[in-house]
Amino acid sequence: MSTSMTRREALKLASLALVPQQDGRQGVKRVIVAGAGIGGLSCAWELMRRGHDVSVLEASARTGGHVFTFREGLDDGLYADGGAEHFTQPGYEKFWSYVRQFNLPFLYYPRREHLLRWIDGRMYTPEMLADPKALGELGLNRREIEFLGQHPFAELSSLYLGPYLDSFADEYRPFDAGLNALDQISSADLFRKDGASAGALRFIGGRGSALQAVWHAAILKRRGVPLFPPKVFRLVGGNQTLPDTFAGRLGTRIKLQSPITAIEHGTSGVRVNYLENGTPARMEGDYLVCAMSARMLARLPVTPAWPADKGFAIGNVPYYHDTRVIFQSRSRFWERDSISPNMQFGDTSLGSAWSASEEVKTARGLLAGTASGAGTAERALATYKKYYPGRSEDIEKANVVVWALDPWASACERTSYAPGQLAKFWPILIEPHGRVHFVGAYADNLNWGMEAATRSANRVAEAIHRL
Repeated sequence: MSTSMTRREALKLASLALVPQQDGRQGVKRVIVAGAGIGGLSCAWELMRRGHDVSVLEASARTGGHVFTFREGLDDGLYADGGAEHFTQPGYEKFWSYVRQFNLPFLYYPRREHLLRWIDGRMYTPEMLADPKALGELGLNRREIEFLGQHPFAELSSLYLGPYLDSFADEYRPFDAGLNALDQISSADLFRKDGASAGALRFIGGRGSALQAVWHAAILKRRGVPLFPPKVFRLVGGNQTLPDTFAGRLGTRIKLQSPITAIEHGTSGVRVNYLENGTPARMEGDYLVCAMSARMLARLPVTPAWPADKGFAIGNVPYYHDTRVIFQSRSRFWERDSISPNMQFGDTSLGSAWSASEEVKTARGLLAGTASGAGTAERALATYKKYYPGRSEDIEKANVVVWALDPWASACERTSYAPGQLAKFWPILIEPHGRVHFVGAYADNLNWGMEAATRSANRVAEAIHRL
């Protein structure tokens, strides 16, 4: 979009400086939050409890965004998290603070215990993936085999990332670590340079920036979190409980089915055009918090346009799309077969599966899983039946939550930046531009969904409060 402005646009922006604060109360700021996912809701909550006047505009008919608990068509009170489905300890400190603040019941989630993996069509148990003979057959070298004799298979990349991690003194300043040359190569290139076998590169090699991969691992080490945390948790009744709690407290400050259609920003205020149940409307404020995905934000006309570097960052955030697969069964058949329900297949139609709703008192069972892109229930079920090694499978219903087809929340988490690209996104992507701030899983240093969203939300709420 051109950065030139018409006289009419200039006059409209100038008029924003004339908008008074509500009731003339000094220090009270009128803030528009665009998006009622967990990031937007937690930011609005933090601003509200600091005494500010907040309005939340949500494009869809529900709050929560990618934190969504699925129940439709399931029996006996069964449910599954259709989006963000677990949190760790440590690692989700900001998220946990809300769990404690609102006294939300939670459960340990055994979805990563006794994880079965299919590699080249063969099932491997955790014990097999620590056995030197089995690892040698996968093409791993002696150093890698010795490492995996002491560490879980999912931690293999730590062998090669480890020597770089203590270079990062500040988890928000990756370019101060003296490792900037790593941004010019991929993580696979780095591992190969440092002696990784071809067998190991099958499992840990990546095409993204090596600096970003090392930085990601350094953040986790500073927070005391393994690369693949074995112990995870979920909220009783579904993780949507937290955004529902925020929404209940924000009440009528939230407007559903109100997608923003244009943004105007000036030196003293902001204005958004939006649709309220299909009718054009406007809202003015002192600040705007963009809490939608960068992909949705990039589609909106903005006056004046973002600076070139900001526009590039917003318009090119890489995302992946996943489908949540949900199987209801007549029984917990895996228990009868004495087989772990937690499986990784490495198949795009069903990459993984695990048990859910364990606390619901019913003879039925529930399995959740993930497919890549716009998956289907039929393909996922066929894949599960292909790999399941037991005899008692009795799945009676198969459902999917296809995020790629969601009109407002199609993008899942941010993925890795390509080599040579990190400086084009960091830190420009998360920095405010004038009176416009940015919140979401993409707007923090670690792309861990609910934690990244709530961390960025708290950072922005505090920044606006202090302005």
